Amino acid sequence: MRWKAPDLASMLPQYAGFDVPPESNANFAFVLYGLEKVDDKAVYLLPNSVLSATVDKEKRIKRQLIELNWLKAVIKLPPNMFESTSIPTCLLVFDKHKQTREIAMMDIAEECKEETREQRGQFGSKSHTARTYKKTVMAIPQETIDTVVGLIDNHENKDGMCTWVPPELIAENGYELTPGRYIHIAPVEIKHRPYEDIAEDYNRIIRAKNAIKIRMNKTAAARLGFDCFDVDRPDVSPSFAVAGQKVEKENFITFNASDGIDIKISTKEGIHPLILDFLNHWKQMIYYLNEEENRLLAEFRDALLPDLMSGKINVSVLDDAKDES
Repeated sequence: MRWKAPDLASMLPQYAGFDVPPESNANFAFVLYGLEKVDDKAVYLLPNSVLSATVDKEKRIKRQLIELNWLKAVIKLPPNMFESTSIPTCLLVFDKHKQTREIAMMDIAEECKEETREQRGQFGSKSHTARTYKKTVMAIPQETIDTVVGLIDNHENKDGMCTWVPPELIAENGYELTPGRYIHIAPVEIKHRPYEDIAEDYNRIIRAKNAIKIRMNKTAAARLGFDCFDVDRPDVSPSFAVAGQKVEKENFITFNASDGIDIKISTKEGIHPLILDFLNHWKQMIYYLNEEENRLLAEFRDALLPDLMSGKINVSVLDDAKDES
């Protein structure tokens, strides 16, 4: 959501001791407004983008919340939990009277299960509103809920699911709150998927990212928080070529010095509200696709290294792949 900071916002009680959130995104305005209303605990359901927010004001707000020792747990949820949107979400658990400085980093995406829900059409003619629709979504089983509550209440770790992290470590990581960065996973020997399947999934992610190409002013991109999408990401095609796979290159955003944002529509008069709404939804999608891309690259790395070390794949192939690229 877009929002407009009220006049003298820094003097309002919800922003006492905090930066005023950027107007490009209302997530932390929502969080701070709610926290000012409670004296004990609060839980927020938010898009995953808040965990890795790179806008300076949002990073400072995260730091301020952690320094106050209010953030108790971060719980990553899977995508497709709701009928109205497929974006992945998370829970931020706050407690103004925490008994520990550590923060629980939890990922329960793999613990969730698919379920089919039925609902009536809510708009349109009677033929639509009288019709029952079925929607498959992800749901959190009750036993998982009980496990999460127990881990938080008892301050316990669980391999692959929950790790309690000191604030100093979070500070070292630039106040990155994505649980996967901190959760300990016990080492196990895993047979990796075929390289062609990994490459096919990777290409699907890249094609989805490249489906919408945006060109925008570099200064406007920084102001809106779009400069966080690094257009100079390293070319990973030579690494995939070692395993005999070809992958496509990213080409979804470019920055320039000219005015406007080019999405087949450009403007020199500022950003139309409809376009800004679209950009915010697009940004959430890119955050999700970036997470999927990083997950697949990590899977590919873990699959490739043992084969390189064992000699199953010839390292000399890498030089040929570089020459071809």
